[in-house]
Amino acid sequence: MVSRRILLIDDDPTFRLLAQATLERAGFEVAMAGSVQEGLSAFSSFRPDLVLLDVELPGEDGYAACRAIRASGHADVPVILVTAHDDVQSIETGYEAGATDFVHKPVLWATLPYRINFMLRALDDRRSLSHSERKIRTLLEALPDSSVLVDRQGYITEHFTGTDSGARGSLVGSRLESAYPAALAEAVRNFMASIEAKEPTGRRTHEYADVRDGKKRWFEARFRPQPDGTLLIVTRDTTERRKAKARIEYMAFYDSLTRLPNRALFVREAAKSFEQVKAADGLAALLYLDLDRFKRINDNLGHAIGDDLLRVVADRLSRLARKGGPNGSWTIKVARFGGDEFVLLATGLMEEADATRLADELRLCLAEPIDCGSHQLVVTPSIGIAIYPRDSAEIDDLLVKADMAMYLAKDRGRNGHAYFGQSMAVRSLGRLAIETDMRAAFERAEFRLAFQPKLDLTTGVVTGVEALLRWDHPEKGTITPDRFIPVAEETGLIVPLGEWVLREACAQLHRWTLKGPRAPTVAVNVSVQQFERPDFVDMVLRVLKETGTDPSRLELEITESLLMRNVGETVSRMRRLRAQGVAIAIDDFGTGYSSLGYLRQLPVSALKIDRSFVKDLDRTDDGNAICAAIIALARELKLTVIAEGVETAEQLACLRRQGCNEAQGYLISRPVPAAELELLMNAGFDLNGPGSGARGPAEPVTAAAPARRHGHS
Repeated sequence: MVSRRILLIDDDPTFRLLAQATLERAGFEVAMAGSVQEGLSAFSSFRPDLVLLDVELPGEDGYAACRAIRASGHADVPVILVTAHDDVQSIETGYEAGATDFVHKPVLWATLPYRINFMLRALDDRRSLSHSERKIRTLLEALPDSSVLVDRQGYITEHFTGTDSGARGSLVGSRLESAYPAALAEAVRNFMASIEAKEPTGRRTHEYADVRDGKKRWFEARFRPQPDGTLLIVTRDTTERRKAKARIEYMAFYDSLTRLPNRALFVREAAKSFEQVKAADGLAALLYLDLDRFKRINDNLGHAIGDDLLRVVADRLSRLARKGGPNGSWTIKVARFGGDEFVLLATGLMEEADATRLADELRLCLAEPIDCGSHQLVVTPSIGIAIYPRDSAEIDDLLVKADMAMYLAKDRGRNGHAYFGQSMAVRSLGRLAIETDMRAAFERAEFRLAFQPKLDLTTGVVTGVEALLRWDHPEKGTITPDRFIPVAEETGLIVPLGEWVLREACAQLHRWTLKGPRAPTVAVNVSVQQFERPDFVDMVLRVLKETGTDPSRLELEITESLLMRNVGETVSRMRRLRAQGVAIAIDDFGTGYSSLGYLRQLPVSALKIDRSFVKDLDRTDDGNAICAAIIALARELKLTVIAEGVETAEQLACLRRQGCNEAQGYLISRPVPAAELELLMNAGFDLNGPGSGARGPAEPVTAAAPARRHGHS
C-alpha cells in the first residue's frame, strides 16, 4: 500500500520533529518546511495528499499560504490549519482562505493520525462520487444550515437542507416572500435586478432575524449568482456566533471580577465626556484610588477573600456613582484598572473643591467594615486627583498625573487624597530622564567605582575598603547616588547595576592581590532586591570564580532591615555564603531594632554603626551611650564593629576609648580611585598625630558626608 504524503509547514523545529515522529509511526510519508516560500516550493515538488499548516509563520502568515495553494488549482487537497487561536474571527478568516479544518495547539498527538486518516478517507469517498452526486455532497458539506436556488421570477427551485432541521425540498415552489422575511426577500430581488442589469452593486451578505420554535434567532444569508441565471442563497444560523461576539466584546471592555468597565472602555468613554465638558466650558476631576495595604489581605487571608473584598468595594463605588455626588448633579463613571486600583471620572463639577468633596465621600463609603465571610475587614483608600483641563486635556496624561498624586497621598500617611501639582511633574520628568540615561550608561561606560578605606583603630593601618558606585554623566557631570539609586530600585535596574559593582570590585581586589600580601578586604553593598533573588548566591560565587578572587577577601554589606524579611531564606543564603568564606556585615546597624537573641542566630562577621549615631558622639550623651552599647553588643557576639561617617578627631578618639575596631569617614579619607587608595595605604595614618589626620592623597574635610542610599554612598 502506497503511503499517503503529508506536508508540514511550521517554523517551530520542536513541533516539526514531534509531528514528523508521530505521523511516520502511523505510516505517513512526511515532508517539512519552515516558511511560506519553502512550503509552496515543497508543495509543488512533493505533491502531498494533505497539508498541515501553521497560522503563525515568519513573513507571510498561514492564511496567505492557504490562499496560494488554492489559487494554484489544488482545491481538493485538504489543508488543516494549526493554531492557538480559537476566536470566531480567526476561524472565519481560515475558512475564507480555503482551510478544510483546524487543529488547535497544544496538539493531542495520539489523535492526530486518526483525524488525518478520517479526512483522507472522506476525500477518497468524495472523489468516487458521480459528478451530480459530488455537486450535491459538496453543497451539503459546505453549507452548515440550508441553501436554496431561486429563479429569475423569485421562485425557489431547489432546497438543500444541510444541517437544518427542515425536510429537504420543503421550500421548493415557494415564492421568496413566503419563505423569508420581507426585508431579506426585497434584498434578494434588488440583487437579482442588479445582476440582470449587469451592475451587481448590491450587498452579497445580509443578516436577518427570524422566529423559530417561538424563539428569536439570527441568520446570515449570502448571495451567489449561478451561470444559468439563478441565485444561490446560503443561510447560516448565527445566533450563537452573535452571543459569542457579545461575550468577547464584554470581556474586552469589562472587568470579569467586579463587572465594572476596564481601562479600555473607561478611556474611550472619558474621551467622549471631555468633549462634552469642553463644549460646556466646564471642568472634570479624575480620581485614582488605591486600597491601602491590600496586599496584606491577599497574603494573609488568601486571594478568595481579597476578591470578595474587591467586589464589595466595586459595589459601593457603583452606588456612589449612581447617586451622583452630594446634590445628584454630577455624572460619575467608575472603572477597575486591575488589582486594587479603581478610577472615577466626575463631570458636572462647579469648582475644583467639588473633587475634594467627592474624595471625602469615597472615604466615607469605604469606611464601614466589609463582611467577607468569617472576616470583618476595614479598608482605607489613597486617592490621587487630576483636574481637566487644568492638569491636562488628554485622558492618558491625566491618568498618569492622578496616579502620581495617589502615591503622594500614600507618602503623606494614606487614607487621604492629594492633588497633582506642577512640582510633581518636574520631579517626575527628572526621574524619567535619569532612568533613560541610566539604561544607556552601561554601554557608554559612565559608571566607576571609588574606594573608601577602613582604618584599624589599634594599628592605624588600612585593612579594608568599601566599594562605592559613582556615575560620571558626559553632560550633567557627576550624578550623586541619592539621585539615581532610588530610580534604579524602582525600575529594577539595581539588580544588573549591583552585579556590575560586585564584578568590578572583585576584579580590582584580584589585581591588588597580585601585587602583594597587603591587599585589603573589599566590602560591597547589596540591595534588598538583589539579595532576595533566588539566584543571588549563585551569582556571587560565579563572579568570584570568574574574576579569580579569594572569597575570604570579600565582605558583603546588607542592611539591618533586610534581616527582618523572610528570615528563613535570608539565613539560608547567608550560611551558604559564609560556608564559601565570604564575610557578611550588617550595615546601618542600630536603625532596624534587631535583638541580641536574634543576632546570635545570624552568620555575620561585623556590625557597622550607622553614621547618624556617630555624628552625635561629641555632642550628646545619647550618642555616646548608643555607640558604647553597640560596641559592647558586638564584643559579646565576638563580632568586628566598624563606625562609619567619622568626620572629627574627637569622634575618632571617643570610638577608640570605647573599643571600636575599625572606622571610616571623611576624617580618614573620602572615597578615592583605586590608584590613589594604593598611595594612601602606603602612607598610613597617624592615630596620635596633630588632629589625628591622614597623610597622603586623602582630601581635606570640607563638607559633611552625603546621605547613604542603600549602601551606594
